[in-house]
Amino acid sequence: MKTKNIALNQILYGPPGTGKTYYTINKALEILEKDLQKLDNESEENFRTRLKARFDEYKKAGQIEFITFHQNYSYEEFIEGIKPNIENSTMTYEIQDGLFKELCKRALDQASLNNFNELIEKLKQDSAIDDYLQIDSKYSIRYENGKTFRIKFEDMSEKYKSYPANIKNIEALYKNPQAVVYNRPYVKAILEYLKSKGLKDYKEKESNSSYILIIDEINRGNISKIFGELITLIEESKRIGNKEALKVKLPYSNEEFGVPKNLYIIGTMNTADRSIALLDTALRRRFHFIEMMPNSSLLNTNCEGVDLRKMLETLNKRIEFLLDKEHTLGHAFLIDVKSLQDLRNVFQNKIIPLLQEYFFEDYAKIAAVLNNNKMITKNEIEVSSLFNNNDELELEDKIIYKIASFDDKVWEELQTYTKIYQ
Repeated sequence: MKTKNIALNQILYGPPGTGKTYYTINKALEILEKDLQKLDNESEENFRTRLKARFDEYKKAGQIEFITFHQNYSYEEFIEGIKPNIENSTMTYEIQDGLFKELCKRALDQASLNNFNELIEKLKQDSAIDDYLQIDSKYSIRYENGKTFRIKFEDMSEKYKSYPANIKNIEALYKNPQAVVYNRPYVKAILEYLKSKGLKDYKEKESNSSYILIIDEINRGNISKIFGELITLIEESKRIGNKEALKVKLPYSNEEFGVPKNLYIIGTMNTADRSIALLDTALRRRFHFIEMMPNSSLLNTNCEGVDLRKMLETLNKRIEFLLDKEHTLGHAFLIDVKSLQDLRNVFQNKIIPLLQEYFFEDYAKIAAVLNNNKMITKNEIEVSSLFNNNDELELEDKIIYKIASFDDKVWEELQTYTKIYQ
């Protein structure tokens, strides 16, 4: 059953540092929890700790799986494949389920514990005809009204043409094999038929039967290679239990396989790595996309004299002008910054290397983004100081850029950071 009308397939996308992976915990718990809200006077830190604890519980119980796609991730790891198995110094090969197939099986098993009503409704439709529906060599069945089936055995005498089997009695015997019900043999006959159609042994319904697969960096994998024929089956309308449900025969095991409707897929996508426009079209039209952009309102406006909020906004305006919004900087880079020392570490180890990647080491543009705050130094080199035969080479003077030494005092000075936005 779908929860709160949340899309079965969704991708959180945005620039680096916007909290996409961080927010997958919230998205998963929106599906699995009815009322997990922040308590009165509860700090954000404590609330996050509580969210993470609940997430870990579901993960331990097998209702949540987390995977990161990469270029070498394959169909054999995700769906199924032939893998070696060594026992007693003997190597054999066997078909093993991948993560996605295994999780689908878990979700199907859980769903089957609560599918009694669905199977009853199906039986009503199939047997709501003038003639009896033959369901076994020994008996046939017909749905009569809102609460009863009529069951007829082939060897019945004319005196007893059929017997009633009340749906409430079928359910009671399903829940408790020792239950005393009217017309028990005939009720049991229908129950056996339902089991042949996929009804599993009864268990008390759990609080939530949803399962979640989180795929981090979903755009880094070869989608066509990883999903294979199952790319069609993840569509909401094609899920098992829906009217347009589809199954395919898997290539290794030859099993008939489908994707259950209680399995949610949450992906994350870094737009700086790959544009949505370049994403596999088959994947793009089967997912709901939720944009996550930098949120400067979460940042400190006075970190030892530095307005982190204004700094991020200014940096991103320049980056968006020179590149695009998909390469802006996320708030996560600065959200834990408490001092100038923290700020120094973030710029040296995260922001500067990321800008080098964005601008392909075009230091003139990096310096422009930083408003020439001396983190990037430049030195004009005269050709005559290097070459005596410049008349032959016809070279021009050149400006050489480089990152200021990490020991330089420029990284410790307040004005280095305020100059970015002033």
